[in-house]
Amino acid sequence: MVKGINVRVVSLDTELEFTIQAKTTGKVLFDQIIQTIGLREIWYFGLQYTDSKGHPAWLRLDKKVKDQDIKKEGTLQFKFRFKFYPENVADEIIQEQTLRLLYLQIKGDLLGEHVYCPPEKAVLLASYATQVKYGNFDKETHEQGYLGNDNILPRSVVTEHKLSREEWEEKVSIFHAKHKNMSKEDAMMEYLKVTQDLETYGITYYDVRNKKGTPLLLGLDALGINIYPRDNKLNPQINFPWSEISRISYSGENFIVKLTNKSSEKFVVKCELPKQSKRIYDLASGNHEMYMRRRRPDTLEVQQMKSQKRDMLAIKAKEKAELMKEIAARDKAEKQRLELEAKYKEMEERVERRERELDAANEKIRLLEEQLKSISDTKNELEKQQEELKAMMVELESTKNLEAAERTRMEEEIKLKQDEIENIKNIVEEKEEESKRLQDEVNEAKLRMEQNEAELRRELELSQAQRAADFSYTNGDQHSAPSLSGASSSTDELPTREELEEEVSPPEIVVDPVEEREVEMKDDMKETLAELEESLAKQRGEETSLGKQHRENVRQGQDKYKTLREVRKGNTKRRIDNFENM
Repeated sequence: MVKGINVRVVSLDTELEFTIQAKTTGKVLFDQIIQTIGLREIWYFGLQYTDSKGHPAWLRLDKKVKDQDIKKEGTLQFKFRFKFYPENVADEIIQEQTLRLLYLQIKGDLLGEHVYCPPEKAVLLASYATQVKYGNFDKETHEQGYLGNDNILPRSVVTEHKLSREEWEEKVSIFHAKHKNMSKEDAMMEYLKVTQDLETYGITYYDVRNKKGTPLLLGLDALGINIYPRDNKLNPQINFPWSEISRISYSGENFIVKLTNKSSEKFVVKCELPKQSKRIYDLASGNHEMYMRRRRPDTLEVQQMKSQKRDMLAIKAKEKAELMKEIAARDKAEKQRLELEAKYKEMEERVERRERELDAANEKIRLLEEQLKSISDTKNELEKQQEELKAMMVELESTKNLEAAERTRMEEEIKLKQDEIENIKNIVEEKEEESKRLQDEVNEAKLRMEQNEAELRRELELSQAQRAADFSYTNGDQHSAPSLSGASSSTDELPTREELEEEVSPPEIVVDPVEEREVEMKDDMKETLAELEESLAKQRGEETSLGKQHRENVRQGQDKYKTLREVRKGNTKRRIDNFENM
């Protein structure tokens, strides 16, 4: 009995194990993986392995697995990864599964620092990744430290700046809050739209030399073949777009490119590692074929997938519109609830203030009553004193014949009594004046309280009527706008395919992937990133060489596409001469 070969395949979101036979080809294994995963956009993917020398390589589909230079282990190890990248993610990726796999791969490459990303864009990308994982930012749920267990930034970005983990998380959460109501798929797409504009995105680098023996880097990606100085992966010095390449081949340690310009010599680079020319050829020819594929009419399978994507986008657009309507209604109801609560709170404060005023008025009434009683007592005392004075006057009149001294004494007593009566009269008048003032204040307080009570009653009646109307309106909206989970998937009233064609359908022909292309970024996000970049610059410590090169590019106003357009200038013969003279 023939013994099988154990194989472990690690994809971006799962791990698979198979047992294959000695005669199993790479294509049979690849197809088995595709069938297990259920993937349809298979043309982007390949199986990567580590060869016996420890170098990464791609499995040849036309050869038997056992005949390839795979590192010998009890179980053969493979990685199922994107081998070829789209020119433009938004135009080419059709299925959500493919989008998610590309997102996971690029995210891993960026955090693993296989793709260079400047600090401010690393924060933005971390916020998109946070939106993918956690959904909308909620300050009540997402308290400080909610990203504590997540690997959110490349290590070099963190070590280059004098910021704590908490400060980095705060910057990420600020951007996270800006992505409200962005779906997981949209957040992944935005992540990839930013990363595809990075200089080292999707590029595989190889150590090569020219005829002079100068150490250089050759980079392959969806946009063409680049040549770099060995110490600068960001800025290619020479570029050959796939449109200028007619044939690719290899011979020994040489990788050979025949250009469409017949007056040009062949572009030949010398590889430094064994079998490297063949591996460069395999990747370059695959990218060239992908370039040509994009410019051919779509196959029936691709047309079907695009049609299904349009239908799905239309359904999701309707569901999203209904959801946004529901969210708007809920937000309006919440806003009105808060306004009503504020009004009720204000009314409660006014009622409390009225009660305090009422207590003060009652206190004044009590004081007034005491004052009135005091006045009454004083009047009684006054009458008593007047009676005594009258009696003394009578007595004085009847004692005319008394001695002068006695008469004088009585006159003094009468005068004192008159003074006392006068004082009591003055006190009575003052208390009557005070009583009148208190009475006026009490009357005024009563009038004000009656007015406040009437006003509060009117406001309460209006608020109750408004609340009842809002409750009826909100309930009506909620009944007419189902939640996302219960949204209808009917295609009635959906936009037609023709209406969606311009927005969601990839162009049938892409003239040139670089010629008029610019780095994609909304203006408001550009401003926010510029502010973040300025803020981070103040906290920058020791910088990496790639960081310095990127900052110099920014200072000169360069970006990925401007650089490629610049290094494509001149005919192919001149560029080959420049390569040989490097």
